[in-house]
Amino acid sequence: MKNKILMGLILAAFSISSAQAQAPQPGVLRLPWWDQWTLHVGDDPQCAQIDAPACKGEPLKFEDWSFANQWQRVEVTLPAELQSTPQLGLLVQGEQPVYEVFVNGQRIGGSDKFATLRVPQYSRAIFSFPSRLANQGRLVIAIHAQAVHTSNHVDRFVPAIAPIDRIQAVSDQDTLDYLASSWLHYICFTAMFGAGVVFFLLFSVNTRAHEYFWLGARLCSLLVFRLGELASVVNLSVPAWLALGTNALFNGISAFFSIEFVFSFLGRPVPRFFRAIEILCLVNGLPLLLLLPLPSSFFIPVARLTDNVYVHHPGIAGILLSALAFLMLLPVCFKSKLPEMRWIGAAALFFAIEESNRMARFIHLPSMRQDIYWNGLDVDLRAIANLLFAIVMLIAMTFRLRRIQDRNRKVEQEIAAARSIQQILIPDLLPSVPGLLIESAYLPAQEVGGDFFQILPIPNPADPAHPSAFIVLGDVSGKGLKAAMTVSLIVGTLRTYAEFYSSPAELLAGLNRRLHGRGDGFATCLVLMVTPSGRVTVANAAHPNPYLNGKEIPTDPNLPLGVTLDVVYSEITFQLEANQSFTLVTDGVVEATSATTRELFGFDRTQAISAQPASSIAETARDFGKGAPQADDITVLTIARVLEPQPALV
Repeated sequence: MKNKILMGLILAAFSISSAQAQAPQPGVLRLPWWDQWTLHVGDDPQCAQIDAPACKGEPLKFEDWSFANQWQRVEVTLPAELQSTPQLGLLVQGEQPVYEVFVNGQRIGGSDKFATLRVPQYSRAIFSFPSRLANQGRLVIAIHAQAVHTSNHVDRFVPAIAPIDRIQAVSDQDTLDYLASSWLHYICFTAMFGAGVVFFLLFSVNTRAHEYFWLGARLCSLLVFRLGELASVVNLSVPAWLALGTNALFNGISAFFSIEFVFSFLGRPVPRFFRAIEILCLVNGLPLLLLLPLPSSFFIPVARLTDNVYVHHPGIAGILLSALAFLMLLPVCFKSKLPEMRWIGAAALFFAIEESNRMARFIHLPSMRQDIYWNGLDVDLRAIANLLFAIVMLIAMTFRLRRIQDRNRKVEQEIAAARSIQQILIPDLLPSVPGLLIESAYLPAQEVGGDFFQILPIPNPADPAHPSAFIVLGDVSGKGLKAAMTVSLIVGTLRTYAEFYSSPAELLAGLNRRLHGRGDGFATCLVLMVTPSGRVTVANAAHPNPYLNGKEIPTDPNLPLGVTLDVVYSEITFQLEANQSFTLVTDGVVEATSATTRELFGFDRTQAISAQPASSIAETARDFGKGAPQADDITVLTIARVLEPQPALV
């Protein structure tokens, strides 16, 4: 029911012209806060009486509304038409959350028990009293308030007296008038919320782009903050403790979100100076402690403390920190080489000026008005500024997305070029070596891989028809484009050095010198030299051992290539008989991981299938990890010695 009433009020507000909104209401006595009421600080109960010389006080001002206990008094003379009305209604609005009301010394009601704060943050209440309480038309209205600061005060709402059957219409008309003049304000913040949702969606697509999260939080929090104001206007009974905590929180974390956004956008850690500002911003949100279900005896003193410390004295702290944060972010934005940071810097400059203007207004220095009234419409400059900020951020992020797309396109082109080079360096067709039957299987984890293998025949001047051969299998640390470039370096080096070195150990030593000092990566490598007689010499640089006829051949693992120059690679020798085969694998086979059990394929399974063809071994390892992304490249080589047929004797 309340939602239907709210929607009806909002729709009606949009249909009311500004002229109607400002039209006077006959038979209604208005009691403006700013020119009729007086203030007396304290709990003196005598202030409720008609004549209370000690409670005359000073003219009431908005900035005086934050004392712990106070009396607000006004003396009026009822018009004749109200004096003749038996029952009158007093509409109290624009008052602090906890109060009690007296008319000519008689208590006519209050917002709640005066000893508690468990009431709406902004109470618009109607109290009934008989007109006979007036002494010859004279009324002294006294409001005893427990004035704890609450958020989103709407100073255009003023108390009013009218016949009891009309006073609700007066309250409804005030609500409609406010909505009719302030709709632009709420449209701006709603549009900002929509932009914030867009950035949250972008973050959900790419959770590594934290700048989207912080920007979405910055924009969405503004609407949450302003909903508290709307809740007070349409009297949604938001508890005062929640309103106070929310106000303190969002005043404090606005600058926090902005700092995190800028440095996430730049991909840099937050410097210590800005981190200190963030901590102060969060400390400014300490009134959130009021959200705890504490007894009133504790709650009210703490509320008063936070009111004095965080809201009205250095409680411009939130505004000061926000202005300081934006001022300090200006050089960070404009010094950046990213073109989008110029847009963000312009927005930061605008907010630095706007927040400085707010601070000047709080400490009563000359400042520009935040609200401009034009033809009955309240043009809130801060709401428009935030909307422009949201638009600027959408523009900046559009440029950023375009730049990222261009960069990704270039990376894709580089990867395609690297893949083409790798296909040339690791061809599908293997060179033919007389007396050897060689099979390969190569399954990269990404578009380009870090595994490599080479079959390099070694010329034999004594018997050109029966050359020896270097067989090399290795694995570069890492994956992707960087690993592919290292593979290109290694393969080029192998093809050059194979003509000059005569043993696997010498070839590994040359590769080690070539790779040392070229980055923080390394490579494992296994080099075999096979002669026409079947003699096999093996040198290992931290690579998995080979398998001969299904049995592992132990080698000295040594250190990987590129780690240090202080390493001497050792060799072992064995005889490969006719129709025997040996198998070389990379660690992508051994480390294939089951998606369900997270179990590794392991050395035992690898040895058990090592006598199978290369393609069968590779597919078995990949199928073992089916259902999970392939974590590493899989490469398998099988080499079998076959005897060439002898020519028939004539």
